Amino acid sequence: MVSGLLAGIAGGATVSIVISAIDKFSGVFASVNKTMLATGAAMTAIGVAGLVVSKGLINTAASFETAFTGVRKTVELTESEFEKLRTRFKDLSKEIPVTFEELSKIGEMAGQLGVEGVDNLEKFTKTIAGIAVTTNLTSEEAATSFARIANIMQEPIENVDKMASVVVDLGNNFATTEGEIVTFANRIAGAGNIAGLTTNQILAIGAAFSSVGVQAEAGGTAVQKVLIGMNTATIEGGEKLEIFAKTAGMSSEEFVKAWQQNAGKAFGGFVTGLGEQGDKAITTLSELGLEDQRLVRSFLSLSNAGDLVTDTLKTGVDAWEENTAAIAEAEKRYATTDSQVTILKNKFNSLKDDMGRTLIPAFIKLVDILGNVIGWLEKHPTLTKFAVAAIAIGSALLVIVGPLVMLIAILPMFAAGLGLVSAGFVSLTIAALPVLAPILAIIAALGAAILAYKAFKKFFGKEEDKGINVRSKDGEIFLNATKEQAKEAGVISLNDFILTSSGKIIKPSPQDTIIGTKNPGSLGGSVNIQTGDIYGVDADQVAEALGKEIKKVIRLWLIT
Repeated sequence: MVSGLLAGIAGGATVSIVISAIDKFSGVFASVNKTMLATGAAMTAIGVAGLVVSKGLINTAASFETAFTGVRKTVELTESEFEKLRTRFKDLSKEIPVTFEELSKIGEMAGQLGVEGVDNLEKFTKTIAGIAVTTNLTSEEAATSFARIANIMQEPIENVDKMASVVVDLGNNFATTEGEIVTFANRIAGAGNIAGLTTNQILAIGAAFSSVGVQAEAGGTAVQKVLIGMNTATIEGGEKLEIFAKTAGMSSEEFVKAWQQNAGKAFGGFVTGLGEQGDKAITTLSELGLEDQRLVRSFLSLSNAGDLVTDTLKTGVDAWEENTAAIAEAEKRYATTDSQVTILKNKFNSLKDDMGRTLIPAFIKLVDILGNVIGWLEKHPTLTKFAVAAIAIGSALLVIVGPLVMLIAILPMFAAGLGLVSAGFVSLTIAALPVLAPILAIIAALGAAILAYKAFKKFFGKEEDKGINVRSKDGEIFLNATKEQAKEAGVISLNDFILTSSGKIIKPSPQDTIIGTKNPGSLGGSVNIQTGDIYGVDADQVAEALGKEIKKVIRLWLIT
């Protein structure tokens, strides 16, 4: 059949090879490239986001832990009670626009001021937090002032909410502020307790004096002197008792009885009586030995304000009994948009604390391990540089795996090998598998890329000149000839390879007998072989398909 073929060529038959190949590689590569870029971006985003989220969770939990440690230092509770109090503070932060850290700070101050028990600590903290939100008092000022007043007046701490209601109601209804009321009350609490005044009465008296512009520093001292003088007079009797009683519009006996039953009311009667005396009020105070100019100025200012002191005393009593003013005022503030946003943030932080507390034990173990490693490295300084390099590489891998995939995506030689791997990375990234998986995949992809490169090189590269079988134009046969000998012979009859126009050699199949020449016209004709489409994305696949098509067509042609 070979001689027939040669005869046909010599006779001028036209023999050519026409191959219609369809490029599937570029399309596949473009798809792979997009997939890899998306995958790399997703891996980077998820990796970085995961680190940021984890850091945020641990930071929040650590912040909560640090804040509550202050409570542990000042409060005596069992571990289960501490955990219960911590939970109540967190729940409270979801109801009011005060952070857990701020609540813990109030709780710490409560412990310093002698507040005891989970229920009392919670109530005190909630009340002070509400006062801080609704008045001009800071949480620290409110906590300190309320606790001191309660201690001096021997007021049970569970009544702290009633104290808050009185302060808020007085502040809302008179020309004073909650801060001024509390400051004044602190000044006169000691004398008030001796005289028998109630907590709401000292707050009311503070509201009355501050409403007429009397400062706590001067007015507080003046009130203390008058209260002590009244109390002494009711005990010892005498001329001063008569003056106090007459000014209040009572007999000595009635005044003593009134003082014993309701000292605040008796005090209010005396102040009102001074106002009714007009200019004689100065003489009355002088007769009582109360001639200090600041005292005279303070009491004349209040006495000339009419029924102000009796009104504040009545308001104080009503607010104490109703105990709603502080709650009502707080609810108005809590309903504002700003407060609701703060509450929402508190809820998120509470959730972050729950999650962060789960991470902290593992984080602490890691810190301990790293601490041991550092200690060991300090004892082995020569290994420190290797440890630094290892830490740097490990840290970089955690964040750079994603960008690395994106970088590989722009290198064409890696595209074919990374197609399926990259597609798989999309789901693996979403599932947030450990960093090891993509690293191994990249290594596998590099191996595939190397194989692909070798296949391309084999297909288009230059083979070693090991020798070939050739037949010259005059029929002379050369066995194991070199390429130079084949070139001198002009026409090459060969087994096992195809000679391209550039002189490169392709080996399709050792079973095929094919004619190849650089100049088909020298044979007097050409060879025409029509083949179907050849599909493929891999060099080896293309070469194999090409060989099969040529083999099939030539055999059919030779048979015919």
